[in-house]
Amino acid sequence: MPSAFDFPGGIYPPEHKQRSNQAALVDAPLPLRVTLPLRQHSGQAATPCVAKGEPVHVGSIIARREGMISSNLHASISGVVAEVSASHISIEGDGQDTWQRLPSLDWQHSAPAELLERVNESGIVGLGGAGFPTSVKARVVEQHVIHTLVINAAECEPYITADDLTLRHYPNEVLEGAQILAKLCGAQQVLIGIEDNKPEAIKALNKALPNSQPVPVALKVVATRYPSGGERQLIKRLLDLNVPSGDLPADVGVLCHNPGTLLAVLQAVRDGQPLVSRVVTLTGEALTQPGNRWVRLGTSVKEVLTQAGLNQTSVAQVIQGGPMMGTPLLTLDTPVTKLTNCLIAATIAELPPAPAESPCIRCGECENVCPVALLPQQLHWYARAQDDAKMERYHLFDCIECGACSYVCPSHIPLVDDYRAAKGRIRLQRIESVKAEHARHRFEFRQARLAREEAEKQARREARQAQNRRPNSNANNANSEKVDLRGLRIAHAAAKASVKKAEKTLARVAQEDPKQPLDDLEMQLATAQENLRAAELQLAQAREQQPSKESS
Repeated sequence: MPSAFDFPGGIYPPEHKQRSNQAALVDAPLPLRVTLPLRQHSGQAATPCVAKGEPVHVGSIIARREGMISSNLHASISGVVAEVSASHISIEGDGQDTWQRLPSLDWQHSAPAELLERVNESGIVGLGGAGFPTSVKARVVEQHVIHTLVINAAECEPYITADDLTLRHYPNEVLEGAQILAKLCGAQQVLIGIEDNKPEAIKALNKALPNSQPVPVALKVVATRYPSGGERQLIKRLLDLNVPSGDLPADVGVLCHNPGTLLAVLQAVRDGQPLVSRVVTLTGEALTQPGNRWVRLGTSVKEVLTQAGLNQTSVAQVIQGGPMMGTPLLTLDTPVTKLTNCLIAATIAELPPAPAESPCIRCGECENVCPVALLPQQLHWYARAQDDAKMERYHLFDCIECGACSYVCPSHIPLVDDYRAAKGRIRLQRIESVKAEHARHRFEFRQARLAREEAEKQARREARQAQNRRPNSNANNANSEKVDLRGLRIAHAAAKASVKKAEKTLARVAQEDPKQPLDDLEMQLATAQENLRAAELQLAQAREQQPSKESS
């Protein structure tokens, strides 16, 4: 087992985990109606494939993935489709809870392509909060050599205990799900990174470790410190590897997955069960019955919190996610989605409003706690001045928006808000640049195609004329065809490279910011794929015309 390494900075906020980790994991009551947003993942919204009035079972596919970065959506209760809109699908339940499952797969004897397709069909996304489609993540790593699969069980943010309870109740299943993904990505080892404030989960994992096979699994307990659960931070602590600026963990041979995601993968493969429910932490001082529950996707947040004993008079705000990186809900009528790992019903005393902002006093505390070793103070000034060039020079996009700098700032400056706004502005500029480049590529490809077609026509005309004039014209015609074939090979290679570049750019942007619109990048990928298909067709036709020259 490797020794523990360390990352810079970090903070020690109050954990507030005992309110929700004392009760057993139970099923929430079956909802009578669910509202399922079509976008519960990074990337493009899914496209509805059902109509109003259509009967569905639990697990029936109701919306299909759209584009490369997207995910299927399934009915979470049985009943009748009540509404289909551009943003969501609602289902009225029949109370029967009848299921439609896929056939079970024996993962140890199934081909990786078959397993990948099952994960894709089942609509599984990262359940740690980012929502990146798991099948796409597995596909992206095809371009890398993965040596280690990391089970990210740190769950470092205060209040959240969903992974803790998942590991206590399903340790064997999580480890088996890890074996499936290790097979998909070719990892040679599995490392479990977990903070030392989860003794019961650690005990359950130690008991389950002898049953894990065939890829070796090691459990590494690290000291509790926020944000140890960041991918780069956990990789550093477990493997002493630094993910370079602008790169992904896969670029250093590592793939990270959340315990809930691994459990969902096993359920999809072994049980044929798509992602229709998830474990949600229900906590906060405005709840009388906090804990963790299996909640069907699409259930109203208000309904879930009411079942947990919501005190309407004392609740000041409800946060989806943790207090450091979560989002306050504007209404409790919002549904539980694949991204909902925690709901905090907080009182005003528990999470009071932030004090008024004061000028920066240059104390340097933000720099001391930054887990990425950035210079938050300088980034703050450049963000307010909208000096985007300097922000990029100071590695703005390495910021993981953990909120540690804002947490310790004595002037109560909303630093993360500044960084987030600057990122959005710069990303918009990048998208506009990509759109311009995309248009230029389409124009150049069209011009090249028209020129090639005209050259081919001219060559055929000249060949016919030469054939009528002299018998040795065949040699000249062959040379002309040979030159054309070489040009087609070059065009095909360029089109293939464009597809790979578009896929990598799309995946990187989607993982950097799950909420970033990807329409233009998806369009760029679609165009690159269309160009590749055209180049492949032209090359195949040219090869058929002169098989002897191609074989030589």
